[in-house]
Amino acid sequence: MQDSLWLEDVGDMCISTLDRLNAKVQKGMDITHEDKVMQDVCLGYLFLLNVCNDEGVLYKTGLSDNLKRNVTLH
Repeated sequence: MQDSLWLEDVGDMCISTLDRLNAKVQKGMDITHEDKVMQDVCLGYLFLLNVCNDEGVLYKTGLSDNLKRNVTLH
């Protein structure tokens, strides 16, 4: 399995989560603080994944060696 495949899997989960939250809104259900936080996290992740793909940070063979280290980005 390529290292970058899990990134796409998380992206798919984010899209599913956003779909569920959108359905909740369309049904007139209340949106909780946790829902809003999850929406923000999912949107942020998808944005960053898109930027990384556009900038070539992620390669077809997986993540670059610089990103494989256990590093916290702030």
